[in-house]
Amino acid sequence: MGKVKLTLTVDEQIVANAKRLAKQQHQSLSAMIEQLLTSADVGIPESSPASSSAQSLRGIAKSSLSQKTDKQIRDMMYRDHFGL
Repeated sequence: MGKVKLTLTVDEQIVANAKRLAKQQHQSLSAMIEQLLTSADVGIPESSPASSSAQSLRGIAKSSLSQKTDKQIRDMMYRDHFGL
């Protein structure tokens, strides 16, 4: 696999800290991030069953709830759960 350029938007203090850490570990920031992303990808199959299951549920939320605000839904949940 070839390398591709990736543009990220990250808080400047986090970038400064990450650069310092990469320098302490004698590696580039790109190498450090690639290593992090590689370790996060371990054990995740390319086509997981959960992914296809999630795809089959796509659009299921188009119900009366889709017309309500987050606050209205939260209030309904409190009423159901706490009887308020």
